[in-house]
Amino acid sequence: MDTKWLVVNDELSTLQISEKLYQCAEDLKNGKLVIFPTETVYGLGANALMENCINKIYEAKGRPSDNPLIVHIADINQLDYVISDNVPDIFWELIDVFWPGPVTFVIPKSKHIPDIVTGGKNTVGIRFPSHPVSQALIKLASVPVAAPSANISGKPSPTRPLHLKEMEGRVDWIIDSGTIPLGLESTIISLASDVPTLLRPGPITVEKLKEIIPDLIINSNFKEAMAPGMKYRHYAPEADLYLVEWNDDLNSVASEVSETADKLFEKNINSLILCTDETRSYYSTKGLEFLSMGSRTNLYDVAKNLFHSIRAIDDMGYTHAIVEGFEETGLGLTIMNRIRKAVMKK
Repeated sequence: MDTKWLVVNDELSTLQISEKLYQCAEDLKNGKLVIFPTETVYGLGANALMENCINKIYEAKGRPSDNPLIVHIADINQLDYVISDNVPDIFWELIDVFWPGPVTFVIPKSKHIPDIVTGGKNTVGIRFPSHPVSQALIKLASVPVAAPSANISGKPSPTRPLHLKEMEGRVDWIIDSGTIPLGLESTIISLASDVPTLLRPGPITVEKLKEIIPDLIINSNFKEAMAPGMKYRHYAPEADLYLVEWNDDLNSVASEVSETADKLFEKNINSLILCTDETRSYYSTKGLEFLSMGSRTNLYDVAKNLFHSIRAIDDMGYTHAIVEGFEETGLGLTIMNRIRKAVMKK
């Protein structure tokens, strides 16, 4: 397959973005695969109403077909194609607060959405991204767009254009809009039962969610794949990745990381440490090899760099790496959710 690359700066005017995207959007509507930017990660999009197009997504990614996809819209009127008539009232209240933005809601689906989009479930995950390029693309295509992250299944989600190279020859279009602003996939909340339930933490912290949804249930122990990222190993490098858990003392964490690196070195294994700015000098003085993900005082910076740092382990030729843990509050909960999936046993 011949993949076309299209550079679209998100700082252009809406009209300029739309002009650049016209042919790409037409192809998306008519069954082609398009990689496009959102505020969370790059997505691999197809017309959500065409079953044969959805099959192409699973083939391009090598993704298990029981792993549901998120449907993206850019106009509230597109909900008519996606949701059933018996959507709970709280859905309308919550989208007024969170959309456009990085929150996905799982609700009963309409008959127009093929079962392959939802992994055979009668519910669908849907969100309204805030990125101007994704909004323009979906509006021009005039159809809801099913899109998982635009990576080979199991690999770290793509947040920079260079990450999309692995999808060349697998898709029809790649829209390059530079580095993604947030770098972590959307928060997912299920409204399919009586009480809203958090299925996946994301850029909107649990603390912020609970201010708006006080009765929100935090549940990450589902046996079925009710939403993307809940069943299979994700975000993993080819290298073996070790996690040193947070223990309320950064010096202690750094010491344990250093000890782990020394033990690997005794086995003639050079490892890469994924650290933070606060511990760089500690590892530097010991002659250890490290890559900082950012400062602990700005976890959004760490989140933005997380997947790129995990990908760098393989790109730099390491077979083993060690990552520092984070306190599981605020955005730290989301960061640790992704790290834990990356270190799950193969």
